[in-house]
Amino acid sequence: MSRLTTILLCALALAAIVFLAIYEPLTRSTRENVAAAREGLVLRLDPSKVREIRISTGGSTLELKRAGNGWQLGTKSKDRADSALVERMLLAASGMRYFDRIARGELKADSELSNYGLRNPKRTIEFDGDEKAALYLGKDAASEERVYARTSASRDVYLVGDELLKLAFRDAADFRDRRLTDLSPDQVDRVIVRRQGGEIELSRDATGWQIVKPLHALADEQKVEDFLKQLVGQRIVEFVAEDPRDLSIYGIAEGKDEITFYAEGSSRHQTLRLGTDKSGTLFGQFTARNSVYRLPPESLQLLQINPEALRDRRLLPLNLDIVDMIRIRTPAKEFALRRQEDGWVVKDGAMERPASAAAVRTLADALSKAKVSAYDTVADGKLAAFGLERPQCVVSFVAVLSENTPETRAGEQVIASLAIGKSEGGRLFVKIGETPEVLSVPEAIMTAIPLDPAAWISPG
Repeated sequence: MSRLTTILLCALALAAIVFLAIYEPLTRSTRENVAAAREGLVLRLDPSKVREIRISTGGSTLELKRAGNGWQLGTKSKDRADSALVERMLLAASGMRYFDRIARGELKADSELSNYGLRNPKRTIEFDGDEKAALYLGKDAASEERVYARTSASRDVYLVGDELLKLAFRDAADFRDRRLTDLSPDQVDRVIVRRQGGEIELSRDATGWQIVKPLHALADEQKVEDFLKQLVGQRIVEFVAEDPRDLSIYGIAEGKDEITFYAEGSSRHQTLRLGTDKSGTLFGQFTARNSVYRLPPESLQLLQINPEALRDRRLLPLNLDIVDMIRIRTPAKEFALRRQEDGWVVKDGAMERPASAAAVRTLADALSKAKVSAYDTVADGKLAAFGLERPQCVVSFVAVLSENTPETRAGEQVIASLAIGKSEGGRLFVKIGETPEVLSVPEAIMTAIPLDPAAWISPG
């Protein structure tokens, strides 16, 4: 290959690079604008590729910046923006069609843009991202709900609807997210309520929600879910003060009448503090946004949460799949139901017979579905009043581990133990494990707990 040929090939390659890097994007942009014009669109805009929006009117500019799945006000995080409003604005901009177009060639001079308020427009919206675009809004047209506009890509004047104008040009406060938080209930795994009368703490682990304070008990999943929906669904009525120094004028005090919650997997907490001023107006300060808001009066109901109302009133929610043995002990004897590969067996001393799997399932269902009607906290010395000093039977559910794990050692592990006392007025008194409470449940559950080993033998 000659030296001249090599030089020509290099020149052609360089020209191709220049075309692809400079000229082709320009022509592509032109093609896209032409295609947009054919469709009657003012802008060629992909909302998903917009990362920043600047709305200017007169001497002021409002900036919006995409942050994760939402938007924030200002280039620095000042507060969350109303993402739904921003997305409506982007949708209106990308779908804006014109009713009439005055081509640039029809304008004798740039001064004629003044007739439409577009020579030095006072209202501008700039979209920044993978591609840049700007929209200039001028005078209102004679027709109602119409306005003149042009874009940074063209000198043509368009007659468009005023939907985008109404969405974009409003007070900055209107762009603030009026949701208290952008967390959803399933993202919260710990809640602490501090109010007059004591502290309540809820915590979620792999097994579900637990009441940690003022007592330790299972929580009703649906009731906790309802509470969290009310908490994270709070709506701000009015933005009152930014970074206030004196909270006392709003009746707000740290550590009093407040709800702290943690997002799943995070050690950082968010706290909503509530208070009322002398007029009785309810205010809240939310530490995650560091502002004071006026809240609807019903927000005070959040502090009225009752641990008893949140309790899971099922007697003993039980996962039978993790149970390897059920031990039943009465004052007279003890026998066991053991899981085998093909089912269950009942073992009473030397006797071992196939057990009814249906009877085992009936027992588990009866304990899981039985509802507790009352809880009584008693000392050990008072157990006799409930027939629990010498219970009529104790039912223990046991897992048998064949090898050590990081959490437990091999061997028998008691999952739950149920002591059953006397019946009184249709109620049966029950105590679970070492808890200091006596539970009242329907005495009908005893039909699912035969105390005769023969009653557990499979009929087949």
